[in-house]
Formats: sequence, C-alpha cells, structure tokens
Amino acid sequence: MELDYSLHHYQKPLMIDSKNKSILFSSQSFYPAVGGVSTLLLSLSKYLIKLNYNIYSVHLQVSNDNDSINKLGLPIKEYIIPKSGVPESVFAGYAKFKEVIYQHLHGVIPFKYSSIEEVPGYLEYMKLSEIYSYYLIRVLTENDIDIVHFHDYQVMPGLSVIPFGIKSVFSMHAPFLDSVNPIVGSWIRRYCNRSNKTIFSIPNYANVALKHGIKAAKVRVIPPIINKEMMDRSREKIKALNNISNGSIVISCIQRFDSKSGQIQLIKAFSKVFKKHKNIYLVLVGGSSFTDNISNIRKNYLLDAKNLVNRLNISNNVIFTGSVDYTNLSYIYDKSDIVAMLSIMECFGLAISEAIYKGKPVIVTNVGGLDYQIINGKSGYKVEVGNIDNTAEALSKLIESKKMRESFGIEGKKRFSNLFDPLKIVPKYHFLYQSLFSNLNINDLDYEHIYNLLR
Repeated sequence: MELDYSLHHYQKPLMIDSKNKSILFSSQSFYPAVGGVSTLLLSLSKYLIKLNYNIYSVHLQVSNDNDSINKLGLPIKEYIIPKSGVPESVFAGYAKFKEVIYQHLHGVIPFKYSSIEEVPGYLEYMKLSEIYSYYLIRVLTENDIDIVHFHDYQVMPGLSVIPFGIKSVFSMHAPFLDSVNPIVGSWIRRYCNRSNKTIFSIPNYANVALKHGIKAAKVRVIPPIINKEMMDRSREKIKALNNISNGSIVISCIQRFDSKSGQIQLIKAFSKVFKKHKNIYLVLVGGSSFTDNISNIRKNYLLDAKNLVNRLNISNNVIFTGSVDYTNLSYIYDKSDIVAMLSIMECFGLAISEAIYKGKPVIVTNVGGLDYQIINGKSGYKVEVGNIDNTAEALSKLIESKKMRESFGIEGKKRFSNLFDPLKIVPKYHFLYQSLFSNLNINDLDYEHIYNLLR
C-alpha cells in the first residue's frame, strides 16, 4: 500500500541558492513530549535557528497546550494535528503496528509475519500517514519550505508525497541491527531510497543499512545532540527529591518505561547493593510516552517496576518522579552521583550524553548507542543485559569510591567534548542540508563563523 500520489498538486521550483533555508521537521511528536526524538528536535531547532534557518514542525498533538514550544522563546512555526481529527480506532491500530516494529527493531521480538501488510494495525498506520501527508502538503503550500526532514519510521510514508523541488532527509531513530528481518529491512529501504539523504546515529547501523540495499550515496552517520544550555540550568527543583538526606549517594535513571528499557535490571541490582549500603537512593525518571496517550499497550511496564520495588522492600529508597520537563532535567543530573541506563537495546541514549556532559559516571549495557558512547572502565562501566550481579558490582565500585566517580566523570566529559558536542555535530547537519542544493565541499564551510553563531 502506498500513499496517493495525487497529493502532488503542489510543485516547487528548484532552488539554487543554498543560504537561509527553511526546514520542516516531520515527526510523531515534539516538545513537551518525552523521548529522544523530541529532545533532539528541540535541541537541533535551537542551534539551527542560530545559523539563520527557518524552522517549521508538523506533528501529532502532544498536549492540550498548542503553544508550548513558543514558551521557550523559539521562533518555530508548528502545525499540530489535533487528536480530535484522528479516530480512536486509527490510533489504536497505529499503536499496535508501531509497537511490533519498535520491539523488533530493538531486538525484543522476532518478526513473524510474511509481509509488512500482515502486521496488526498496518492499515491504520497508513491511514494516519495519509492524515499526516495532507497536513504536510498544507505546510508546503502555505510556506516556502526547502527541506523536509522526516524523523523515524512512524512518519516514513510521507516521503512518498514530497513534491518536485523540495529536498527530503530521513533520520532513523531506532536501531538497525543485523537481526532485522529482511521484510522489515526491505520496507525501510524502500522509503530511505526515496529520500535525498538518510541519517543513522552510529556507524554500525549505517553498515547494516547498506547490507539491506540502502544506497551508499544517501547514507550519513550523524549522532543526535543534547541542548547544553538547558543542561547548564534548571527552572525549578524537583519536589520528589526533597526527602533525600544529605550525604546520600543518588543513582538516577532517566528513561521512559517500555519493552526495551532496563529499569527492572537496575532495581534488582540496587536491591542487592542496598543490603550493604543504606545511604543510597535510586531515582527513576520517566513516565508516560506519546504512545501512552493514544493506547494502553505499554501501561504495565511502569506498574511492574513499582510492584517489584514493593516486593523487594526498598520503596523508601526508590523514587519514581514521573515525567520531568526537559527544561528541569539538569536538576536531576546535579543531584545524581551515578547515572545508569540498562536497556535491552538503545538506539543512542541521549540521557547518557547529558550525563557525561554533566561530568557524571555512568553504568550502561553494552548495546547500540550506549556501547558506542562509553569506554568501559574509563568513563563508565558496561554490563551485560540481564546480568544483575555484574550490575550490582559496578554500582558498588562507584558507590564506594568518590575518586573513581570523579575520574570517570572527567573522562566522560572529555569524550563528550571530542565526539558529541553540538558545536561539532550541528555543522554536520548544516553541511548536509546545504549540500542538497550545491556541490559544496565540507572544506568550503566557514567553521569559525559557524562556531561563533552556535555559541
């Protein structure tokens, strides 16, 4: 099933000039939604605006406040698809479909269908894609848009309706693993090859993409970014942390609760360590995601974690904060001595990028983007998925050694500065966007001017 090409009723003349482009971000959600894509889009928008790009966004309604992004003072023009305009049955089917794809891409489940069309909710997924596409065309007809940047497979079919003269970029924000079923790989390839460029967050995913037939000329590797300015300040304190006693060691995990997240492993390891160290607290930051707003398909993950905490009799030392606004996350990091993310699989893990920027020692599972970001025994500890004893041992070492925590924090911050600093990554986005309209060589960029603008 493909989107109707009759949507191509708008034709944009081919642009030659490569300065001051207008970019439309097409995504499932945006700020104030929680999650890596929303974090990236907020951060990327801020930096691109400094480089004189005009930023537009089209996404599903995240909250009842349709003017939320403007409260941050960013001149982003949003086109929000209201929930009221999408039948509940469409949302329900869409949630089922994307959850199957989500779990398969993260290596949680095998793909057991003989075609993409057989996946439960596929028709509703395509129906919602049609609704997206009508809004997309509306934005393009009302504004002088040069580039549409699609973010993740939820909005991938929109690549089918981009008119002539407008460039398209697709970012894959899920892991692309060797375990990906060829049927899923072929489905993703079909859309990626329609884009002008496709971005993956780490080299391993790009290599798998090439194996699945995505054209090498289209593939780029650019890590996602954090917002350093927001990490350097916090709007307000988090009341849930008020009862943590002075001198305690705080271990935090900033991650929504879903099928690939690792809070259960962390809770079990914390329980083992707590038998020896009573002055420790575990802070679990995360609550409902966009999916929880349209479906109950993920509702049990948080409940399972809370029930486990109660069964282990550690509820006085485990704090569930719920969702925390991105503008207040800095307070969590400032209060933390150790940051952990123990995902079954993680595409990248921006919370770990934020933690090492803040100079915090980390414990991660040796998977995906987490493995890519951390040097074991130098900027953090890597543990195996499901290995409770190994995780407890890593926690104990960091709890018992302030010197080690400080050393890991210093090394992590160095690695962030070398590889993941937005001042080094945003110019890669800038070059990619500009090169869509010219034969620009990366050496042609005035990096000193770009850095001054970004600062």
